[in-house]
Amino acid sequence: MVSSPPIPVGVRLPLASDRLPPAQLLGMCRAALEMGYSSFWVGDHVLLPETSASAYPHTEDGQRPFRADTPWLDPLLTLTWLAAQLPEARIGTSIIIMTLRKPALLAKQIASVSWLTERPISLGVGTGWLRDEYDAVGMPFERRGTRARSDIAEIKQLISAGNRSYSVHVEGDEPAEKPFLMRPTAPAPVEFLWGGFSRMAMRLIASSCDGWLPAKQSLEALERYRGHLKAACDDVGRDFSELRLVAKPGSGPDPRSGPIDKDNLAGYAELGFHEVVLEMPYEPNGLADAVETLERVAARTWL
Repeated sequence: MVSSPPIPVGVRLPLASDRLPPAQLLGMCRAALEMGYSSFWVGDHVLLPETSASAYPHTEDGQRPFRADTPWLDPLLTLTWLAAQLPEARIGTSIIIMTLRKPALLAKQIASVSWLTERPISLGVGTGWLRDEYDAVGMPFERRGTRARSDIAEIKQLISAGNRSYSVHVEGDEPAEKPFLMRPTAPAPVEFLWGGFSRMAMRLIASSCDGWLPAKQSLEALERYRGHLKAACDDVGRDFSELRLVAKPGSGPDPRSGPIDKDNLAGYAELGFHEVVLEMPYEPNGLADAVETLERVAARTWL
């Protein structure tokens, strides 16, 4: 009989590869559920330059831990595919770079996923770090944090109320506000979990989000940032206990760090985190290798 971890443990899925084709990725997910893992999360990039002057923020040397030709599936399409085959699994993004996309189009995608899957979505969101990617898709890199706040408000209104006014140009007239409808709306809850831990990020979470999904940090750093977040909530009159806190285990911030065991899992629970997400290696060497990683973590943590 499978025992349960002290707090739920989700899995950030590996990236697409010839060594882990769709059928094997699905097999890995089924094995994870049998071991007691609770949810599946997917990351995001649209385009990657072969070279870039942008420093990756989560490694000491600023080098990204994946190649430019690494296959990144569209996160929302992946979640829809996964949910159709694993009706018992919870799903989320960790993270989707929301400001690479127009908010109305992203709202349409989110509402569609919600309607098709009929289950809650944990939408880990952020603004990313790669200027080249913004340039390639034609979105502004500057002030993306400020835009994120208004984008979240727009998306939330569209997926819940299904209406919003937009400024449109009518031939022969000045631009005018015109009401629009969007259907379907999202029938299941969609929570927005912000991925940063800067002071600006804490203010954004307190005013606009449903929770926090920071990059890997030590428990000591997370405790300090958690204090900043609570202070930001106090500043705007937000009840801190309303927020859902999700951590990525590891001493961080390098993705290659990621020990998870009974002791540090208990430490995340003591800090008030409601769930942790195990970041799988980006490209495991096939199904057996991926399952072995899941078994090793589960064995030292709760099995």
